[in-house]
Amino acid sequence: MKKIRLAIIGLGNLGHKCAEAIFADQSTELAGIVQRTITSSAIGLNVPAVTHISELKEVDAALICVPPDAVMGIAKGLLQSRIPVVECARLHGEAFLKHKSEIHRVALLYKMPAVVGAGCDPGALSLFRSYFALLAPYGHTEISLHTGSSLHHTLAAEGIKGVRKALATELKSIGGTVQRYVYVELEPSADAAEIERIIANDPVFLDEQTLVFPVPSIATLEETNRGVLLERHGKPGNASHSSFLLEARFDEASIAARMMLAAAQALPAQSAGAYSLLDLPLGSLWGQQRPAEEKEWI
Repeated sequence: MKKIRLAIIGLGNLGHKCAEAIFADQSTELAGIVQRTITSSAIGLNVPAVTHISELKEVDAALICVPPDAVMGIAKGLLQSRIPVVECARLHGEAFLKHKSEIHRVALLYKMPAVVGAGCDPGALSLFRSYFALLAPYGHTEISLHTGSSLHHTLAAEGIKGVRKALATELKSIGGTVQRYVYVELEPSADAAEIERIIANDPVFLDEQTLVFPVPSIATLEETNRGVLLERHGKPGNASHSSFLLEARFDEASIAARMMLAAAQALPAQSAGAYSLLDLPLGSLWGQQRPAEEKEWI
C-alpha cells in the first residue's frame, strides 16, 4: 500500500492533532510542517519543518490548519502550486457556499481537487445532521453543542457508596424538558446496575429524567472540550414517527483532525474542483481501506 504523504500548514492545536492522527494511521505519512516561523514543537516532530511548501518533497495533499480568515489565501496558493487541499474553516449557510464556490473556481483553474468544511462542524456533525434529515425528511432537528454541568447533582452522585467520581450534566430536549446525564467512575467492586438504581431513585434526581453512564475515567471525560446532543424527530402525525438521537462528548480538534485525514484519503479519486463532505461518497473517505470496511460495515 502506497502511503499518502501529507503536509500540515500551521501547527496550532489542530495541526498537532492532525500530526497525531497521521502518525497513528497506517495509510498516511507526514511529509512535513509548514509554518511562517519555525517553532521548537515543529522540530520536535522529527519531520521536515519549513516556511514554504515548495521546500518539501513528494507532497500528495496539504491539511490547512490555520485561522479561518487565512484559509482562502493559503488554499489558493497551494492549488496554484498544484497541491490538493483539505480545509475546515468554520463557515455555515450562505457564507460556506460562497467560500466553497471561490475555492471551486480556483481548483478548476489549476485542475486540482479540494475538500472544504472537512472538520468537526462543519464536517462530522454535518454528516450526522444530513443523515438524520434524510431518514426523517419531514420533521425538526435540534442541536445543543454544550452540556451544562450541575455541581449539586454531581456531589449527590459522588456521595453514593461505590462511586469514586461523578459528573452530572443537563441537556434540554426538543420538547423543552430537561434530561440529566450522570457519568460515574466506579470503584472496582461496585455494581453498575445497583448504582444506577440508587441514583434513579434518589429524591435529588426524581425531578427530571436521569440517565446514568459508567465511564472509565471522569478526568479523561472532563478533558474533552465539547458535548453535543443532536435530535431529529419526524413530523408529528407521520405514520412512521421516526426519531433519532446522537449524544456525544469529544475533543473537537481531534474529531476535526480525523475528519480531515479521511477527506485527504478521498482526494486521489476526485477530479478537479471543490467538494464538501456531502459531495463525496462515504466509501471514498476510507481510501484504500474501503474494501475491508465495506465488508465490515455493510
